[in-house]
Amino acid sequence: MTRVRLENVTKVYGSVIAVNKVSFEVESGELFTLLGPSGCGKTTTLRIIAGFEVPEHGRVFFDDEDVTYLKPYRRNTAMVFQNYALWPHMTVFDNIAYGLRIKKKKLGLTEEEIKKRVKWALELMKLDGLENRYPLQLSGGQQQRVALARALVVEPRVLLLDEPLSNLDAKLRIEMREEIKKLQKKLGITTIYVTHDQVEAMSISDKIAVMNQGKLLQYGTPHEVYFRPQNLFVADFLGRSNILYGVVSEKQEEYVAVHIPELDMDIIGVPIKQDLPKKVAVVIRPEIVELIDDRKPLIHRDNILEGRVDIAMFQGEKIEARVNVGKTSLVVYLPNTLNIISGMNIKILLPKKNIIIIPTEET
Repeated sequence: MTRVRLENVTKVYGSVIAVNKVSFEVESGELFTLLGPSGCGKTTTLRIIAGFEVPEHGRVFFDDEDVTYLKPYRRNTAMVFQNYALWPHMTVFDNIAYGLRIKKKKLGLTEEEIKKRVKWALELMKLDGLENRYPLQLSGGQQQRVALARALVVEPRVLLLDEPLSNLDAKLRIEMREEIKKLQKKLGITTIYVTHDQVEAMSISDKIAVMNQGKLLQYGTPHEVYFRPQNLFVADFLGRSNILYGVVSEKQEEYVAVHIPELDMDIIGVPIKQDLPKKVAVVIRPEIVELIDDRKPLIHRDNILEGRVDIAMFQGEKIEARVNVGKTSLVVYLPNTLNIISGMNIKILLPKKNIIIIPTEET
């Protein structure tokens, strides 16, 4: 297993800074995801790790070895591309064996040893019986498995995955991300994964690095970046959020009160840092909202709001409602067992421990 480290890596195309002083470390055997919108620099960063691009500044290390200027074939990485890049004129067997045959002399492999490795990969990816088919005779999910098998059969130090599920339908995408997570843990291979899908990233990753405009804005565990975003972009991009703007009115030992003009009231929440400026943003996740039952006494002091349901949408596992409160509206998730309809008045509770107070981008 290999540890990957980037130190102040910068890549420039003309006047565009595609990757801007990016630094992070991927532990041995970790599944690390680069997450961000299109054009944020995540694929360029992956290509730098693979050796397909050379940075203008910075260094790339595999363990303690500086591989910044090492050719791709000497790094012993394997990459799975968004379009799978399978040879259409080759069978499944030959596609998987391709990398081994290229390295046959270097690795000292016999044809019998290649067959054994391919057989192992076919069984690992549940492709038994499909070895004589051609890519066009396979489903999208099967093609994706062939691409993964071809990458794994060469026993790479680092596995690189560039949007590998984006061409699959929604149900198959869920199944395949579960398979990738199980497979990665079983093999213990250091894996760097690129996606723009927040749910996908949070589902499979040990660590997530959120990028935007070439910069790495935050990285940590899915729990850390979701519940404690360090800036507004991360808060807004990772999951759904209600973001309200206001002014700090009171600082307590653990909490901060923020006056929200649109609500004409204070909201209490947890600051991401102690030295907050006066102007801040309040981040409220829809799932932290609780519906208050007036028949039950409140046993703790939290934020209580009253509003009118503008629209309620039943989504199976939950009800998504938009609630007009004061001069604004909040998106809230409520239990699917409730009878929530448009026009009804409700009272909601926002637990202060789950509300995040972040400096505005201007400060």
